[in-house]
Amino acid sequence: MFAPAVAVAGLVKRYGEVEALRGIDLTVQPGERFALLGPNGAGKTTLFSILATLRTPTAGTARVLGRDVVTERDAVRRAMGIVFQEPAIEQRLSGRDNLLLMGLLYGLPSAAARKRADEILGSLGLAEAAGRPAKNLSGGQRRKLELARALVTDPQILFLDEATLGLDVDARRGFWTHVRTLAAAGRTVFFTTHYMEEAEVADRIALIDAGRIVALDTPRALKARLGGGVIRLQTDDDALARTWLAERGWAAEAGGTELMLVHADPAAVLPELLRHLPVKVRRAEVHEPSLDDVFLKLTGRGFASEGAAAPAGGGRGGPNGRGRP
Repeated sequence: MFAPAVAVAGLVKRYGEVEALRGIDLTVQPGERFALLGPNGAGKTTLFSILATLRTPTAGTARVLGRDVVTERDAVRRAMGIVFQEPAIEQRLSGRDNLLLMGLLYGLPSAAARKRADEILGSLGLAEAAGRPAKNLSGGQRRKLELARALVTDPQILFLDEATLGLDVDARRGFWTHVRTLAAAGRTVFFTTHYMEEAEVADRIALIDAGRIVALDTPRALKARLGGGVIRLQTDDDALARTWLAERGWAAEAGGTELMLVHADPAAVLPELLRHLPVKVRRAEVHEPSLDDVFLKLTGRGFASEGAAAPAGGGRGGPNGRGRP
């Protein structure tokens, strides 16, 4: 029987009085695409950094490919590939030399490292750009080069931390096309994101908020939890509208500048709502449930209000100034 690709039990991380992780339990199976989804400050990067052996937990255990991330750190590092939020490639080196350097650092013979670098560059569509300095590549090419760098050692598990942050839609789509190909070949992919459409590619998603996992399931099952369609309203007095709705049995969630309501047949009841609401409705829409709707229902706030979560992880830059905790 294969060991889980990731096994976390009772994981806690504190920075002084701030508790960034508050007892995390989760298991990721080999070959699974697993997304950790949450707003900035929810604890995503703190958990990611522990799994990637960059931080040590305060309590609890974390194992990657059956190895403890603290006591067997070097073995975990040899078995994984990683793409950080922030660029980690050497901008002055060519794409090929960045990969060659990584291969040599991991102990590959020079000829093997060069062959491996050329294979990966070709598979990711970077062969023509391989000889150019990384600083002269486009944003999408640099992120693909980061992915290529993580693949030099043919890792069993790939960690991606907000790997497409700052890319345009086309570049993000191209990046995930390559990641799906890697997953189809049997690699485990563990990634953090706060882009909803990126999380949809995962086999399972863990929603994290304020250092806790608030839900964990497939994308379809998470959205099915709402039990109907969604109405979103923008009014000139959300507080009054919410009170009026509550008096009539509607549970309206306030997400940023909108109110969210769930109903089995939202399109049928919306005209009646608009007719009787005692406030001016500036915008109304009906749609199928999204992961943002699920998060709002579970936590009482949407991703648009992500700044509220900052205390759980120490703020935007994290305790060491790198990434989002």
